[in-house]
Amino acid sequence: MRTAPAMRQQFDALLDQLLRATGSSRTTLRLDWPEFGFHVDDVAGEALAPGQKSLRGQTGINQRAVATVQWLDRERRSLIQDDFTTTDVPPPPALIEVYGARAQMLAPVIGNDALQGWVSVHYTGSAHHWSQANVEAIETAARRVRELIDQGAAG
Repeated sequence: MRTAPAMRQQFDALLDQLLRATGSSRTTLRLDWPEFGFHVDDVAGEALAPGQKSLRGQTGINQRAVATVQWLDRERRSLIQDDFTTTDVPPPPALIEVYGARAQMLAPVIGNDALQGWVSVHYTGSAHHWSQANVEAIETAARRVRELIDQGAAG
């Protein structure tokens, strides 16, 4: 079985690729994987554009209670939000107020028929239209996370 630091390193590399592919400000992975010590209330992986604040270690929000995560759990598909001021599914206020996000994409990571985690892409400073290529990039990243989990569990 792989180690938690090795898995985190793989997640960070994947998220760095996603950051570059989407031209975003921040990419994160939240994941429930107790065998490796990962819990969705902290990020299991992250990549940041210069000048962006990290979410690593920021565990003050019950992520499962957030409207966007409840939407992901119910819908089991990507949530694309070009502008937080016009969305029907509000993000956590701290994401806007503390971290400056104005747009995001979330893609679910499903395991054992449950929402095991999600990949997030944030854009700060202004609203942002996510292209089809951006959506495909986050969905590919979520599938790759699932593959890494399966490989990590197998050893």
